[in-house]
Amino acid sequence: MKVGKPPLEVVERYVWSRTGSYDPSVLLGPSLGEDAAVIKTGGPYIAAHTDPISGSVELLGWLAVHVVSNDLATRGIRPRWLLPAIFLPPDSDEGVLDKITRQMDAAARELGASIVGGHTEVTTAVARPLVVMTAVGEGDRYVATGGAKPGDLVIMTKSAAMEAAAILASDFRDRLKALGIAEDVLERAAGFVRHVSVVRDALAIADLADAMHDPTEGGVLAGLAEMAYASGTTIRIDPGSVRVHREVALLCSAVGLDPLATLSSGALLAAIPRDRADEALRRLEGAGIEASIIGEVVPRERHLVVGGSVALDAPYLRDRFFELFG
Repeated sequence: MKVGKPPLEVVERYVWSRTGSYDPSVLLGPSLGEDAAVIKTGGPYIAAHTDPISGSVELLGWLAVHVVSNDLATRGIRPRWLLPAIFLPPDSDEGVLDKITRQMDAAARELGASIVGGHTEVTTAVARPLVVMTAVGEGDRYVATGGAKPGDLVIMTKSAAMEAAAILASDFRDRLKALGIAEDVLERAAGFVRHVSVVRDALAIADLADAMHDPTEGGVLAGLAEMAYASGTTIRIDPGSVRVHREVALLCSAVGLDPLATLSSGALLAAIPRDRADEALRRLEGAGIEASIIGEVVPRERHLVVGGSVALDAPYLRDRFFELFG
């Protein structure tokens, strides 16, 4: 199989069809686009999710905490407990582990989350450091990716591909400098790592949203397609209204990536009833978070996402970012 997510039909055949015993307390289990499982056993709703970070070494610990926490936040639930599994290749020194755990500690403190367990191992099974993070949280209600309804407006926060730009500026700096990218551009792009969390974004508008989603691999376009697929709708967008910061555009262009189709942690996608959209924008603005309306949800058509030159008819988009690791 190719690098990246396996084809949908492969996941359906070998993964989602093999989920152990039935448990009625599982309200939201494995399915395309749903960012976290939701369980209810009599008390609050419990959200849980696991995510690997394989696309960065320099920002590994920071991204491991924030990327998995984003997936809980899109359920409208604050991440509370974290369990990392850290895998290091045999040529790693203590400094590698020190950097990873310092970043995880700082990110968890920023979110008010606790690291309550996990695993650390040096193994020949990996060629570069890898962290697989699990997050758990609880709340009084939850939002699903598949809740978007025709008539909803789609709001996006911040910029597409900030995550990709931050990793490029940190892990591929020398390559980008050789391609003519100025040092000040690289510094600003590296700083986007401070904005990859959507926890504040999502929790600010969770009670207004029909659906929320965190676009990661495949970027904003894949995230929209997943939301449309999960909700049985089509999403019409204006690609020109999708904010792409200048630094993002420069770095993506230099390495041949489409900013709308690559790693985009930090951008929240939310389907909001039309009569609540202005309130959602006001709340985000009040929290100091950039946001704009980029499209609308309509009844299912031929394609999942349409607009301008965009026409996606499958909820899957291969992210070329991972090809950069050769």
